[in-house]
Amino acid sequence: MMKHLHLLSISLLCLWMSAGIAQTTPEKPKAYFTVSKSLIDFGELKVGATKTVNVTFTNTGDKPLIISSIYTSCGCTEVDYPREPFMPGKSGTLKISYSATEGEGFFSKIITVYTNAKNKKEDIKIEGVVIPK
Repeated sequence: MMKHLHLLSISLLCLWMSAGIAQTTPEKPKAYFTVSKSLIDFGELKVGATKTVNVTFTNTGDKPLIISSIYTSCGCTEVDYPREPFMPGKSGTLKISYSATEGEGFFSKIITVYTNAKNKKEDIKIEGVVIPK
């Protein structure tokens, strides 16, 4: 009798564990924001000058990618970005502009891109040196 009870307990435990494994839901497909470069070297800029660099991004996921907003760490940096959805495998361009208005020397700024992708936010860093006119 005790042997049968032991076998029944083990059988119920195995059944319970397999039911828990079967209930796990697969991850839903998502967009994925992949940027060509996460560190952009602007090189040298003269005081008062503005430089624009294009950075390519790609939707490497399997759902449409939408950029919801972009924030910069200072008013000296602006980003022009597309507002339409990007289908899986499609690429777009971020036009990043830096205005050398904060004086001479090294600069380092962060651009944060917010999307509907699995990686909801990605940072892009820009660096360079502002030199005298």
